[in-house]
Amino acid sequence: MNAARLLFLIIVLSLTGGAVFAQTPALDAGVAPHINLTAAQKQTVYQSIRKTQKNNAAPIGFRATIGAIVPAAITLTPVPETLANLMPETKGLETGLVEGEVVLVDPKSKQVVAVIVDPDAGETR
Repeated sequence: MNAARLLFLIIVLSLTGGAVFAQTPALDAGVAPHINLTAAQKQTVYQSIRKTQKNNAAPIGFRATIGAIVPAAITLTPVPETLANLMPETKGLETGLVEGEVVLVDPKSKQVVAVIVDPDAGETR
């Protein structure tokens, strides 16, 4: 009888534990964090950062895409206060210039949340 109770307890705990884990959202559910900026906002950010930041070469294996983790070799600085005041969605982010593209980065996760290309080049992301 003790073996039956133990087996019952194991089954109940395994089912309960599975339900708890199934309801816990994953931290990275395959959706990269990102922010939406208008074309005018992108142009403002691009022009400001291009003038104030050093252009970094992309490290081997890194491509500036939303959700990518920025390697330590890339210099990041906080979004300038004037930009953050104009665009509150950029407040608290870091920025860098990689191969002529501006990346906005979450400082905690180091994930790219936006990539802004030269608006005069006609390419968008």
